Amino acid sequence: MEVAPERLWQQCKKALADRIPTQPYNTWIRPVELLEFSESADSPTLTLSVRDNFHKDWIDRHYGHLLKEAIEEISGDKAGVKYQIVKSKVTKQEPDLFSQLPESSAESTAPDEHKAAPSQERFGSKPSRSNVNGNSPLTVRRETVSSPIPRTLNPRYTFDSFIEADCNRLARSAGIAVANRPGETSFNPYLIYGKVGLGKTHLAHAIGNHIVENNPSLRVLYMTSEAFTNFFVHAIKQNTLTEFTQTFRLIDVLIVDDIQFFGGKEKTQEQFFHLFNDLHQRGKQIILCADRSPAEIAGIEERLLSRFRWGLSADVQPPDLETRIAILHNHAQRYGLMLSEDVIDFIAYNVKDNIRILEGAINRLLAIKQISKNRPIDLAFVQEALHEIIDTRMRKTVSADGIRDIVAESFDLDPDLLIGKSRKRPIVDARQVAMFFCKQLTQLSLEAIGRRFGGRDHSTVIHACRAVQARIDTDPGFQVQVELIGQRLQTRVPSV
Repeated sequence: MEVAPERLWQQCKKALADRIPTQPYNTWIRPVELLEFSESADSPTLTLSVRDNFHKDWIDRHYGHLLKEAIEEISGDKAGVKYQIVKSKVTKQEPDLFSQLPESSAESTAPDEHKAAPSQERFGSKPSRSNVNGNSPLTVRRETVSSPIPRTLNPRYTFDSFIEADCNRLARSAGIAVANRPGETSFNPYLIYGKVGLGKTHLAHAIGNHIVENNPSLRVLYMTSEAFTNFFVHAIKQNTLTEFTQTFRLIDVLIVDDIQFFGGKEKTQEQFFHLFNDLHQRGKQIILCADRSPAEIAGIEERLLSRFRWGLSADVQPPDLETRIAILHNHAQRYGLMLSEDVIDFIAYNVKDNIRILEGAINRLLAIKQISKNRPIDLAFVQEALHEIIDTRMRKTVSADGIRDIVAESFDLDPDLLIGKSRKRPIVDARQVAMFFCKQLTQLSLEAIGRRFGGRDHSTVIHACRAVQARIDTDPGFQVQVELIGQRLQTRVPSV
């Protein structure tokens, strides 16, 4: 091998930095170091340091092929890779309180639905500016000091994967402002509130991930109020309150989810009150999430509630139909799941108040598709697959595409003609009737209906509905025809 082992590894890391997004690279690859290089007659072997078995398995499963490709490209030879677990060292000045906690307490700091997220990763040495900008990692100075603050952010939750709409625009915009200038805006604390499953946790993680990506040296901690209470109780039992206090004061950005569960826990509230004051006075960013506004949170001392109101409180509302459709499209595309507009409409129409259930529906379809590989994901398949998620008492719905097909069949036309540009009278009549029923039987906006018919605007839909109603009022034959079509459609839509 012509390249020196240490230089080979540094060049491999640089190549991986170009192929892996910044956040995952900083999380999984940057802390890895070359421990040993052995050359045999068969092939050389690199022994790399990892924090634990989870770290090893994640790298091997997600980036193992990229790693071996980079080694071969740089050295010209194939090489084997082995991993060795190396525990990070912690100085006496920074007590590793989190590692002393029971495993269940540590896990509770991560979102419930993502226990496999890298919740136990620790901050390593602070990178030099050259490494942050993507230049050669050879300039990074190694340090043995590491912070005891675990990184509990879920890398899947980013601003890019958060669908912006009227229901969350203020919350998202304020979140971006906080993420760009943590601790420097008037939004401190920043409190996000809303009902379950509307994206509060996603947004909180997105803020944290953005901060870590742009300011890798900052210590960002996400945790639930339950986890904070567990840490506090454990510190009391172990007589380590001093270490508890010192550890939390190392944090630059503190994100606490479900703060409504602080209610009634007087000692926990008192401890959090003092921590809040200390972080806020030193210009550290505090982000809070709750399922209701501060004024509606019961069992919390007024002095703590008043501090929750210091900065900005932004609510997230249930998404409208168009937003639900966009969320479903986004989630399906992320996993390479091709769904028709009929299927998207059916799910979006029936799941109205919980984004988590929307995404859960896609996840369920993905799992069932892997089992039933030969069966197409049509509307009948989805209605059967999601019967536990979508209320089975509801009658089967019909989408805009379904309405278009039935109307086209009634007029003895090809459905594609209704989305085309033809202005022939029979086609125009059928198109207008289909728009008329879409407005009656779906929750689609006028703009959304227009998009389903060749990208026409809302004024065209308004004109179509008025024209159909006018003919119904004046033409008995047309009225009967429309009523027959309506009867066919009513057998497939939920009764009101």
